[in-house]
Amino acid sequence: MKKILITMLGVSALALSSCSNQPVNQQVTPNSQQQAGTTNQYVQTIANENVIKELLMDENTPQVGPKDAKEAVVIFFDFGCGTCAQISRQVSKLMDDHPDVKFIFKAYPSPKRDAKVPNYATLIASEAYIQGGSELFMAYDKAIFDQRIANGKLTQEDVDAVAEKVGIKYDKKELEQKAASEELQSRKLGKMIGFRGPHDIIIMPTKLADMSQSELDQNAESINKDVFVISHMDAQNQGLDSEGMAKWEAEQISNKLS
Repeated sequence: MKKILITMLGVSALALSSCSNQPVNQQVTPNSQQQAGTTNQYVQTIANENVIKELLMDENTPQVGPKDAKEAVVIFFDFGCGTCAQISRQVSKLMDDHPDVKFIFKAYPSPKRDAKVPNYATLIASEAYIQGGSELFMAYDKAIFDQRIANGKLTQEDVDAVAEKVGIKYDKKELEQKAASEELQSRKLGKMIGFRGPHDIIIMPTKLADMSQSELDQNAESINKDVFVISHMDAQNQGLDSEGMAKWEAEQISNKLS
């Protein structure tokens, strides 16, 4: 398990807003002309052989969907984030509507709050995926986010209770130490791409993982069209609450996959 944990962890720090629980009483009224408009600023970094492999081919990263999927949705999330909890519910619907798409889950705990609990929850999520694949991971993911929505926050006691309920085995002391002292490699990846927090989403063709850097460079124009990014700033700019932002992001994903 130590080897797996080491591959997951790195060092980074960043600032963020938009993950707090916001009132969920607004209607979604997205401007049909206002798609996520910041894709191009991220594509240059994403179109790197090593970045793409880390996005699409990390076997320790939880993912749901067929291995031979032609399209992937990479979701940067935070178990402590209220908006992410709402997005999780929308993603469950998207997975049902698009069974031929692979959904990949990359944790990006917010530095705005104490990251120990989200880090801890993420390390246990990795154990869930290792022990029970996508089925156990999704059971844990749903229960954690349901708890986050119900209580307005997430505590370590909540995480341990959920893990016990769904049947995940783990070394509590080891994960506590890792969660308190180190930051997740997936968050470092998100920062490298240019994201400033969770609920950033990348939709991309999986065939990019088979390309060399020279091939990626040669296909830069088509990659700019094929890779679609929804940043949390795009969602915030809609002027919606957490539930509204989640529905807006889900609509952008669905439109791109259709």
